Amino acid sequence: MKKSIKIIIILLIPILVLTTVFIYKNNKEKEFDKFLLVDEKKEESIKYQEQITKLQQEYNNEDIVGTLEIINTDYKVPVVQGDDNKFYLKHLPNKEYSIMGSIFLDYRVNINASRKLLIYGHNSSVYDMPFKILENYYDENYIKEHPYVIIKTKDNVRKYEIFSIYIALTDYKYMNVNFDENSYKEHIKYLREKSMYEINTEMKDDDNILVLQTCSTHKDYQKYKKKYLVISFHEIKNENIK
Repeated sequence: MKKSIKIIIILLIPILVLTTVFIYKNNKEKEFDKFLLVDEKKEESIKYQEQITKLQQEYNNEDIVGTLEIINTDYKVPVVQGDDNKFYLKHLPNKEYSIMGSIFLDYRVNINASRKLLIYGHNSSVYDMPFKILENYYDENYIKEHPYVIIKTKDNVRKYEIFSIYIALTDYKYMNVNFDENSYKEHIKYLREKSMYEINTEMKDDDNILVLQTCSTHKDYQKYKKKYLVISFHEIKNENIK
């Protein structure tokens, strides 16, 4: 009996040793991966900081707070933010006067911290204005092919997916930026229900959102003096989107 126990113990020792080595190795690899991931994020953060800093130097303007990109296009523009929503209506990113204006963030929000971002830009049926590209979203196929936009800042990257598009004629609730929990959820519901298309996207009623606004030149609304194209996106956490 004792001899059998000894044999079992002898057989178990190498198994225990191998198991211990495997667990140790696995934990070390996980630990390494953790630090590698942190380093990768740090490198990405440094890259974005350098990009925005370079733009600020290029335009000689620290009002540049980030960039806006539409995925699957070559559209990438600086986003500026002034002390009000008037200055950049008629000034370029270098602060030079121009009716073209800039793509600018509402002065009431923080590009890194606010759960709702509101960005404006000009459009025209005659001139090639900064937000002319948004008119493409009247085409439902274009929405399917270009559902994602990205906001890059010195601090982070926020990725968004479209969930609503409509034309505002008299009701400008989309410009609200101050909410409590209930009113925020109602606001998202309002934007979804206003959409001219039913856009299938998985989103929560407390997601961070981005609203892009420009003048509309849609032929069906020519008789209206004021008409604004409003496109809403919700933030997503999909690391595969570049």
